[in-house]
Amino acid sequence: MRQYSGSSTVRRLCVALLGLGLLAASVTAQTSAKAKTGNVEQTLFKLEDDFARAVVRRDAGAIGRLVAPRWVYSDESGVMDRAAGIKAFTSGTDTVKEASNANMRAMVYSNSAIVIGILRLKGRGREGPFDRRYRYTDSWVLLDGRWQCVASQDYLMPK
Repeated sequence: MRQYSGSSTVRRLCVALLGLGLLAASVTAQTSAKAKTGNVEQTLFKLEDDFARAVVRRDAGAIGRLVAPRWVYSDESGVMDRAAGIKAFTSGTDTVKEASNANMRAMVYSNSAIVIGILRLKGRGREGPFDRRYRYTDSWVLLDGRWQCVASQDYLMPK
């Protein structure tokens, strides 16, 4: 009677197929994670642009919807709580006519993210027209099913 030696061949084939399946699952998971991160980045960039539009409109309600209840804002003048930060963007003698973001980058970590960029504001103040650029860092957290800014920091860039 002959011994069938195909069992080791079948075993090797099964191991090879299992390896290919695991590789395919890994590639699919990485692709899915990159797509998800890309979608989150686009969402965050849109929120940053919404913030800039709210500054032009002096829309405290819109800014209030973008920032978390314990949001803090800091700039060269110091650290402000939520109410003072919103007021800083929506009142005062400067009238912002245009606001735009540039060079935005997002670093996404599960349910939190950091966005850095440059905010350009054009308008008119006590001393006449202005065209200013601010480098900023915004920290975002997924709270109650939506992205909310929890901390913002910016500084006026030298000309």
